[in-house]
Amino acid sequence: MKKILIATSALVATAGIAHAEVSVSGQAIAGLIYNSEGVEKTKLLNKVNIEFNGSGETDGGLQFGFNTNHIIENNGLSVDNDDTTVWMSGAFGKLSFGAVAEADEVAGLSDIGWDGLDVDDVAEALVGDELLDNGQAGKGLGHNVNYTYATGPVTFSLSGRLATSHGTLAPGASDAESYAAGVKYSFGTGYVGLGYGSHDFKLLAASPVAAMDRAKVVSVFAGATFDAIKVAAMYSDASFKSVTGVKSGADAYGLNASYTMDALTVSMGYSKANFDLATGRNDQKAFGIGAAYDLGGGASVSGGIAQVESVGDENQGNRLLPKAKETRADFGVTFKF
Repeated sequence: MKKILIATSALVATAGIAHAEVSVSGQAIAGLIYNSEGVEKTKLLNKVNIEFNGSGETDGGLQFGFNTNHIIENNGLSVDNDDTTVWMSGAFGKLSFGAVAEADEVAGLSDIGWDGLDVDDVAEALVGDELLDNGQAGKGLGHNVNYTYATGPVTFSLSGRLATSHGTLAPGASDAESYAAGVKYSFGTGYVGLGYGSHDFKLLAASPVAAMDRAKVVSVFAGATFDAIKVAAMYSDASFKSVTGVKSGADAYGLNASYTMDALTVSMGYSKANFDLATGRNDQKAFGIGAAYDLGGGASVSGGIAQVESVGDENQGNRLLPKAKETRADFGVTFKF
């Protein structure tokens, strides 16, 4: 992605700052999305993502910076701040605040399609901040602080969700106590990783899923690139416990593979999740295939088709609500600047 440099290596006369720089990059997309179960099955989507990055370094060698993304969708009908992060790094590692990565999500799976058909979401249903999509509507789980330290081929990470509100919260207010840890080992063109997450949803009202008030999740990841072939896989296992002592669990896994030949990349993905809860059993699965063609100069055309089964209505924030099979597809162009 080409970057438009706003200020580079700007020397500041005041003591304490050696140099600082800010850059801007962007991406624009336009195309069609299809959902067999949608009220309007086929829709036009156009979206612009503008990313700002800033970095600097003190005289003492402390590096610092920020990253923020802003999305303008469908001719300005929606304008969102899609994550903002402030960070600092040095010999001690890297400390980030804001929209940070959850440490247990050591490596994710690539999605299928142009704008994304959510095939990977089923496999990732238990890791990172995805768990609350499965039964804790209105309670946030995204972490806001992350510490990462890398030494040689090994990377360690710790992250957590620190309180953003105080006092007695109203029923349904966003609040959760969540911590995670992860380690990743890279070798050649491959990697393996292990993640752990612990969550306490601080139940304030009747839970949509009675056995998910507390959760512990263990996940494993692996991936590698073999010439033109790239593969990635993950598996996670979760145990749930309610405030009344009811225990249950879930597991999820997925596989993603792609093959690149000149400018053409063909990909496929498969995901499955099994929830065995006090409220009943709910299995989810998704499969999709896609293709992308690089036109050069930052332009590409891509698309995909997938079948996603038993994924609940995300507008209700509860992926456990039963739903018929959905056939999803998308096709469009992407321009990177």
